[in-house]
Amino acid sequence: MSSPIPVIALGGAPFEKGLAHGRALRAQIRDFSASVVAVHQENNAFLKVDRSSLHAFCLRNLGFLQRFSPQLVEEMKGIAKGAGLPFEDILMLNSFLELEDLRAPSLGGKALPDALWGCTSFNVPGPAAASGRPLIGQTYDMEKYYEKYLALLRIDDPEGPSQLIVTLAGIVGLNGINSEGIGAVINKIVATDARPGVIYPFIMREALASRRIGDALGKAIFSSRASGLNYQFSGQGITFCAETSATRYELLDCTGGLAHTNHYVGREMRQFETPNWLSHGGSMVRKQKADLFLARHSGKITPELLKELTCDHTNYPRSICAHGFPDEGENTAFHTIFAVVISPEQGWLEICTGSPCKNGYHRFLI
Repeated sequence: MSSPIPVIALGGAPFEKGLAHGRALRAQIRDFSASVVAVHQENNAFLKVDRSSLHAFCLRNLGFLQRFSPQLVEEMKGIAKGAGLPFEDILMLNSFLELEDLRAPSLGGKALPDALWGCTSFNVPGPAAASGRPLIGQTYDMEKYYEKYLALLRIDDPEGPSQLIVTLAGIVGLNGINSEGIGAVINKIVATDARPGVIYPFIMREALASRRIGDALGKAIFSSRASGLNYQFSGQGITFCAETSATRYELLDCTGGLAHTNHYVGREMRQFETPNWLSHGGSMVRKQKADLFLARHSGKITPELLKELTCDHTNYPRSICAHGFPDEGENTAFHTIFAVVISPEQGWLEICTGSPCKNGYHRFLI
C-alpha cells in the first residue's frame, strides 16, 4: 500500500536533518506559514496580529529552546534553509499550540471558545489490553486546513533510538514512537500561567529521543515549559499521564486505562485552567465517553477497538471524531486531522489521515 502522507527519511547532523525536511516539503511549509498568519489575523479582535508580531511572540522562547535542545534549534535552521524561509517562520510554525493561547477571550481573541475543541488521547496499560501489550493513541483535532500539511518523519539517529514521528510540514514533531519501545501522544490545555519557555514539539522530540521511559517523562515534567499540555507516555512496561501547566505538573492514575481531553482533571491542576476558554461541555463528554469505553472493554482492548473509539460521534460534531459545523470553512472548522494508534512494545503505529469515520488506518513499523 502507498503511504497516505509523505514519509521523509532524516539522518546526519541536526542541520542536515532539517535541510532534508525543508527541501522535501518546501511547498507545503511555505503555504502552511502563510496560512497560520492569515488565520491568526482573522481570529483575533484586539491584538495586533501580523507576521512580525507573531514572530516577536515566538522569539521570546528562543533562549529557552537553545538551552533545552540546541540540536533542534539547528534542525529548525535547516528546515528554514531548505524551505527558503526566514528562521522566524519555522519557529512560528513550531509554536502553533503555544500560539493557540493568544486566542483565549481573556487575551483578546475573537475566536470564541464555543468554536474550538480539541484532541482526545487514550492510554491502555498491558493488563487492560487483550494481548497484554500496552497501547496508546489519540485523535488530533485542529482547524481542517492543517490536514493538508501532514507528514511522517523517519529519523535515524546514531547516538539515540530511531524515531517515527507524526508531524506537520516544518514542525519537528507532534507525537510518535521510538525503537526503545516508547510512545507518546498529547492533548492541549490552555493554562493561566503560560509564559516564555520550551515549546511542545521540542519536548516531544526530546522525549522520543530517550532510551528510558523515565527520561522521556522527565523531558515533559521537568522542562521550563511555555504552556499547558497533557502528555501520555507508554513504554517498557510503564504508562504515564502527565497534566502540565507552564509551572506545575500532576501525574494521573492510568493503571486501569485512561482517556484525556482538553480540561484539567487533577486536583492540583484545576487552578490553572483558563477562565472562559471552555464554554461548552464537549471536552467533558469526550473524556467520559472514552473512559467508559476503556473501562467496559478492560482486559480485552485491541487496536481495532481503539480505532472504533476514534470514530465515536457522541455529541457530534464536538465529538471524539470531530467535525466542523456545516457553515464553517477550513480555517475555522475544528476537525480530526488525523488519528493514531500505537503499540510501543511491538514497534508500530497506525495512522488515519482525516476523519476516522470515513478513512482507514495505515501501519508503519519503526
